[in-house]
Amino acid sequence: MRLIKEIRSRDGILHFKRWELLKTSWFSVYIHGIYKEDQDDHLHNHPWKIATLILKGCYIEQLETKIRKRFPGHFGYLNLNKFHKIQSIVRGPVYTLAIVSKPLQSWGYLVDGEIINNVEYRRKKNFHRRNNI
Repeated sequence: MRLIKEIRSRDGILHFKRWELLKTSWFSVYIHGIYKEDQDDHLHNHPWKIATLILKGCYIEQLETKIRKRFPGHFGYLNLNKFHKIQSIVRGPVYTLAIVSKPLQSWGYLVDGEIINNVEYRRKKNFHRRNNI
């Protein structure tokens, strides 16, 4: 198992880690460590189909139509254009087993019913932050 991704805030606060267990040309298997809730205001999707099993910890997940509590043993599946975000960590850190398809699209955010590409979303977010808008 090797660490392949770590996400920290601008202040150095750890949000997320990903360890790779298996990688093929069709799918990958990871362990995700989730240490902090999502900081973006909007729901996001993923570039792949993803199935997750909560191994440890608990969080509240916001979906387009509902809010659900995810706890150890909970199995979840997100298709390409299912949008969500981790609203809060109830008991953490949270560790999940994630099985993901190969990338099939780019990341996106759901903003007022419109899908905004991850790069554009970040550009606008950083512009607003720099200009205190």
